[in-house]
Amino acid sequence: MPEKKVSAPAADAPAAEGKTRKSAKAPARRGRPPLAPELYVEMGGEQYNITDIIDRAKADYRTTHKVGVQSCKVYVKPEEGAAYYVINKFSGKLEL
Repeated sequence: MPEKKVSAPAADAPAAEGKTRKSAKAPARRGRPPLAPELYVEMGGEQYNITDIIDRAKADYRTTHKVGVQSCKVYVKPEEGAAYYVINKFSGKLEL
């Protein structure tokens, strides 16, 4: 009989854990998608959309690489009219 007492709570434990995992899961979001901010820089009478420059850098990277973007750094130099990027240790240059 002691075996039944030990096995009964053990059988209930996985069921309780399953319920806990489901309740810990975030509920499905409805309504608006997450906010995607846009960043602009103005210098010398010119306005640059940084969000667009980042998208262009990623697109330029994808033309020559099949590996997904793991890291992305973009350096904008308005005085040179260029943006330099480093994606997955690969560097490139974009004209603004």
